[in-house]
Amino acid sequence: MNKKLLLGTIISLIAFNSKAQFSFSQTEFWIGSGTDSTLLIVSFNDGTSDSSYAWGYRFNPGEDGEDLLNAVAAADVNFSINTAGGFLNDVIYHRHEGIGGSPNYWSTWSGADTASLMMNAGIATPLVNGEWFAISYTDFNPALKPALPIAAFNPRAFDFSQVQQWIGTGMDSAVVIIDFQLPGDSARIAYGLLFNDSIQASQALSDLDQADAMLSVNASSFLNDISYGSWNGIGGSPDYWSTWSATNIGNWFLNAGISTWVKGGELFGCSYTDFAPALRPKTPNQEQNIGQQEWPNIRFSFYPNPVQNELSIESESRSKFEIINSMGQLLWSGYVEGKKQIELGDWPRGAYFLRNGNSSEAFILN
Repeated sequence: MNKKLLLGTIISLIAFNSKAQFSFSQTEFWIGSGTDSTLLIVSFNDGTSDSSYAWGYRFNPGEDGEDLLNAVAAADVNFSINTAGGFLNDVIYHRHEGIGGSPNYWSTWSGADTASLMMNAGIATPLVNGEWFAISYTDFNPALKPALPIAAFNPRAFDFSQVQQWIGTGMDSAVVIIDFQLPGDSARIAYGLLFNDSIQASQALSDLDQADAMLSVNASSFLNDISYGSWNGIGGSPDYWSTWSATNIGNWFLNAGISTWVKGGELFGCSYTDFAPALRPKTPNQEQNIGQQEWPNIRFSFYPNPVQNELSIESESRSKFEIINSMGQLLWSGYVEGKKQIELGDWPRGAYFLRNGNSSEAFILN
């Protein structure tokens, strides 16, 4: 064999082996309390790139695998199990399903890491501090060990009430999360979208680009580049943007790209990644979101009042405005510089408030 080729192969294997591991420190979602800790590994072996997940569990001595599985099922809305008869029959985790006998069954394993996992006596096996308790969906011909996991995310770590920046109008809402995947927790931002029924992701990103002067999105047929202040994700330099869909922060899956239609209550994610593996967007830290700007004191006017179909807003300089109904619900948010006209013809008749900073002015829609 060519020496250069052999050396390259060895280096590749070393790099693979250094990456092909999972540790307690990589765990994102911890459940329970106690003096001891273990990891639950759930491997569906279904051929997808995200078929194996890990949760952390803190416990006191005397607990077993069934206690662990029940605790995770109680804490994670995306996870459910069936242990009727004292056996692990079925496991479901958002898009992944392992139903006993259709066609495979669940095996149970214990060990300190992927390499040392050995089959154990089932879900009644006592938990061991510092070790893994793992389950694997397999045909037992041969029994497949659990695959290398990725960290499960806490579905309750983020909700729409945390979003500080909303744009658009309408009765439905969704959130776009952009994760530049930089070290630390600050380089993630979240935007709220208001619309009716659904909005295509390409349109949503274009609207965000127009609404926030700090955000720049380059997307035609594909999502190429995103910049936000000093954060830059340029396609191919060195990574690329992946796009994701979810109903909560814990059940992301790769979608079809910016052609995806986003519906009310959903999340749309953009993550800058080398795809080895594809990194899911993490929970945005709204306290560090530099998109959360202070409200300056701006001279503005609006007319007519009462209004029938179209409200005009005039502002002496670029500033953020919001329209809120009498119940305190945010219906529209955007930036105005000069003059902007807001179409209100489809809105219910009644009283509304136009807010800019600490200023709030009422108007009537007839």
